[in-house]
Amino acid sequence: MAADLSRRGVLGAFLVLVASRVPAMASDRVLPAIRWAEKADAAYSASGRVAADLAAAGLPMPAGWRAYRASLAHVRRLARLDLYALTPTTPETAEALVAYHTARGERAGSAGARRAARRRLRKVFARPGAVLPPRPT
Repeated sequence: MAADLSRRGVLGAFLVLVASRVPAMASDRVLPAIRWAEKADAAYSASGRVAADLAAAGLPMPAGWRAYRASLAHVRRLARLDLYALTPTTPETAEALVAYHTARGERAGSAGARRAARRRLRKVFARPGAVLPPRPT
C-alpha cells in the first residue's frame, strides 16, 4: 500500500503540474486560474491537517508522504505564479482577484500575510491594461 500511495502521489502531482501550466496565459483566464489556485491551496491545507492528525495520534507518516506533500506545495506555488502572471481586464475578474487575495490573507491569520496580499494586488493593478475592481457604494 505504501508503494501505491507513493506512485499515486507522484502520478497525481505530475498530472496536476502539467494541467496547471496550460491555462494561465490569456488575461480572460483569471477566473479559472483563481479556481485552480483555490483548489491547490485547499489540497495543501488538507494534507497539513492529515499530517497533524497522524502526529497527534502518534502514528507514523506513510511512506512517500513527504514527497506527496512537497509535490502539493510545488503545484500550489505554480498555480499561484500562473495567477500572478494574469492581468484582470474586467471588473468581475478584478473583484474576484481581490476576493481571492483577501480570503487567502485572512486564512493565514497574520498581519504579514494580509500585507503581502495587498502588496501583490497593488502590483497586479499597476500593470498596463489592468481594470480596477468596482468601489463599494
